[in-house]
Amino acid sequence: MDNGSYWRGYFMARHHVFLVLGMVLEVGALISTLTGRTFVRYQGIVSRAKDPKAFQDNVVFYYLFGFFFVVLYFCTFD
Repeated sequence: MDNGSYWRGYFMARHHVFLVLGMVLEVGALISTLTGRTFVRYQGIVSRAKDPKAFQDNVVFYYLFGFFFVVLYFCTFD
């Protein structure tokens, strides 16, 4: 992105939102990992013992997107 683009200005003005969203996702993933229960869309609360595949997929999603938003925050930090 060049320095004068619309999207760069948009992201630079709202870069703190990326940090907040990333930290919320990371904390949610950590809590889910420690408790063994997580919220899965259309299924409700899923336990690690009852449905390990859905649990693992959801926790990995939280960790990856949380990390993505934290990295995006540092990339837009100017």
